[in-house]
Amino acid sequence: MFKFRKQGAQAKRKMPAAQTSSFQWRRSYNWLFLLLPIAFAGYSLSRMDELLPIRTIQLSGSFENLNQREVEQTLQQYIGQGFFSLDIHQLQQILHQKSWTESVSVRRVWPDKLRVTIMEKQPVARWDERHLLSDSASVFLADTSAFAHLPIVHAASHRPEWALRQFYALEARFDGVDERLMALRVDSRGALDVELINGLQIKLGRRDIARKIDRLVSIYLQQILPRREQIQRLDLRYSNGFAVAWKAEVLQGRDKASIWSNDNV
Repeated sequence: MFKFRKQGAQAKRKMPAAQTSSFQWRRSYNWLFLLLPIAFAGYSLSRMDELLPIRTIQLSGSFENLNQREVEQTLQQYIGQGFFSLDIHQLQQILHQKSWTESVSVRRVWPDKLRVTIMEKQPVARWDERHLLSDSASVFLADTSAFAHLPIVHAASHRPEWALRQFYALEARFDGVDERLMALRVDSRGALDVELINGLQIKLGRRDIARKIDRLVSIYLQQILPRREQIQRLDLRYSNGFAVAWKAEVLQGRDKASIWSNDNV
């Protein structure tokens, strides 16, 4: 009887250890069930590129000056890349590097398509012999020979945005006297020179540009327009008037004073 009781007591003392071991095993087993879906998802994603390659790239946009064939050749290398792994940001950067590109949009379209939309720059002026200026004030490399009809807007010491704003403001003022502005140049000191479509050159200097233009516009129709074909250049850098430079052929054999009573008006 004594042994029976002793063995029973030992059995009772061992039972908690067996329960603990069983609990630990079940807890490990639960973690295994959690890890299996994660591992399966990772494996599925690793093979997703093989299962979902890019098969179609839809290209749209304006291609008046942008080389469409060159863009298509660039996009061709992305056919077959994974739908999810394709680096859209990198593709946008590559397309942005083309000089005529203004904006690029790249979108994934489920399950195997890319939609690429490109808008090209709209030139409004020539910056110099090798660059154009867009309507968003972007200076870009281009063949300018086909854009000789565009005005010249160039600033050596100011940002293109500032130069374009100045051009538009002056263009509006000369439009009021039925003249067309064809060039605005800003030198390294910030002095402005403009030229009208009729060849008349006007030096404005660096200060009080609006006041000088107001003064010129107020007398343009009565005093400048009747003599426009005789004048080479107007210099508005004076505080109380402006100087007139006459064309050489006008001065030959004629008294300068008879053309205008005073060069400073």
